[in-house]
Amino acid sequence: MLVTLFDTTGTLIGVAEQTGAMKNGELPRAKSALLADATATTIGSMFGTSPTTAYIESTTGVAAGGRTGLTSLVVGCLFALSIFVSPLVGAISSLSAITAPALIIVGCFMMEGLARIQWKEFDEAFPAFAIMLMMPLTASIATGIAVGFITYPVMKLVSGKGREVHPLLYIFGLIFVIQLVFFPAH
Repeated sequence: MLVTLFDTTGTLIGVAEQTGAMKNGELPRAKSALLADATATTIGSMFGTSPTTAYIESTTGVAAGGRTGLTSLVVGCLFALSIFVSPLVGAISSLSAITAPALIIVGCFMMEGLARIQWKEFDEAFPAFAIMLMMPLTASIATGIAVGFITYPVMKLVSGKGREVHPLLYIFGLIFVIQLVFFPAH
């Protein structure tokens, strides 16, 4: 649940920043966006799908000019039409030569946020680096996020900046340590 919450929140903020929808560092109508995401996830799970949540890949639609939601409707309609050719789509999508270029393009769009990391401050840079390293090494975005929530408060404590960290981050860090030790991903 924590990973989904932070993944969704991070995606919404990232896409909102890219579209210019953030106002004074806040996401307008965040409650509505999170409610829509939670509703989609709940309905999707009732049909046995993987989480139907906001994904960072949405930034590709924004980068292509989508701002109003029409892009999402077009993509949704195309996915609905793909049901009729799902065996062909399944055969093609399993070929890495077909999917890899799209993943590389999405990855390039995702790199933009790395420019805002304060790389010269070790207590800021190390958690970001640990996240980027752990995601591909463990093949788990969730594990990468967990490592970030663990290393960030630890690095701030070690560097004498522990008071800069909100107390909830210490709690989340502890929860993620418990999760990684007792309930590791398979």
